Amino acid sequence: MNILIVDHSKVFRTVLHKMVANLGHRPISVATAEEAIDLLHKEPVGLVCAALTLPGMDGITLCQQLRALPQYLKTPFILLTSTEDQRLRHEAFEAGVTEIQERTDAKELTDRLSRFFMDEQQEVRGKVLYIEDSQVAAHIMIRLLQQMNLHVDHFRTADDGLAAFEKENYDLIISDILLEGSISGVGLVNRVRNSATQKRRVPILALSGLDDPSRRIELFRLGVNDYAIKPPLEEEVRARVRNLIINKQLLDQVEKQSHQLYQMAMKDQLTGLYNRNSLREFAPKYFSNASRYDYPLSLLVIDLDHFKNINDSHGHLSGDNALAQTGEMLRQACREGDLAARVGGEEFVVLLNHCEADDAHRRAEDICKAIASLRPDGVSVTASIGVTSRPMGRAVKFEEMFKVADHAMYEAKKQGRNRVAFVAYA
Repeated sequence: MNILIVDHSKVFRTVLHKMVANLGHRPISVATAEEAIDLLHKEPVGLVCAALTLPGMDGITLCQQLRALPQYLKTPFILLTSTEDQRLRHEAFEAGVTEIQERTDAKELTDRLSRFFMDEQQEVRGKVLYIEDSQVAAHIMIRLLQQMNLHVDHFRTADDGLAAFEKENYDLIISDILLEGSISGVGLVNRVRNSATQKRRVPILALSGLDDPSRRIELFRLGVNDYAIKPPLEEEVRARVRNLIINKQLLDQVEKQSHQLYQMAMKDQLTGLYNRNSLREFAPKYFSNASRYDYPLSLLVIDLDHFKNINDSHGHLSGDNALAQTGEMLRQACREGDLAARVGGEEFVVLLNHCEADDAHRRAEDICKAIASLRPDGVSVTASIGVTSRPMGRAVKFEEMFKVADHAMYEAKKQGRNRVAFVAYA
């Protein structure tokens, strides 16, 4: 991109020249506004950095001249000045200046240019739900959004838009406020924000042909993220859409990473089961609810037999494979509401929700047989399983029942391993 630098100081032009070149763009330096105007007629320029004080025509007048050229109507113009004169600043913005930057703050100027180039180069991709009943307005908006490489689903009514919203995932909703059909744009915003799913947080850009402050306030209270008066300028739409989608996707990325970190903290990476941290967090809730509503709850403690011999004789990879297959089998054996966790090297705990003693013993026998049939890497694997159940009508803590089930597991080992032992909670 060509960057035009206009400054009477040769030293400052040299500094800016190097700055722009280091950012990977082509700097073009001139000393006067008249030279700048002459150059603008000869070469395309993507950004202008001009000092306020120039010999002859000043920077504000240069900006006015620039805006008079159709091809530079929307070209970013950064005015470099150290003045605090509010009248001059107001005049500059009225002339079309994009931004006023401290002339002597080289670091801030470098950061500003870096952000500008980064924004220009960053491509936005996403899916937009667009609701507009005007065919003319829709044609213009869809063309603009497609130029931004965005996928657009267009509907004329909020009813059809909401039906699509339920089925698809969108990065942005753009909706007119006054719409044909039984639901207005305000109603659409309300329905989206009251959704019971994560979709309720999708950003919404509201459009209206009326510049009504009370309506804007109402929409922001309902949860719109941005508001624009129709017909909006193309560059305005690009900037608003771009910002909303980038912010939404950044938030999605943060949430995904947060979820991954949570999974790493709460799940055992080898077996995919919950780990000791999870058991410590979730188990008290299971027991508290069981005591409060007095329903049955059973606990299994599972220990793979002679696991050290598997590692020593067949290698740690075979041992890991045995643990992984045991974890997968336990996941499949659990019903909705049960909890399986790996709590030690070869030790597992299974909480059986709404499960009485007889049923828990039967399920433990099934698990014991399933483990014996796994034979990972051709290696024989068996388990000793201890079972206990919460006595009805009594408040019991997890730690207390775990000790009983753990004792039952050791009883199974004493009885010859590869079996289930039940010990009643006293």
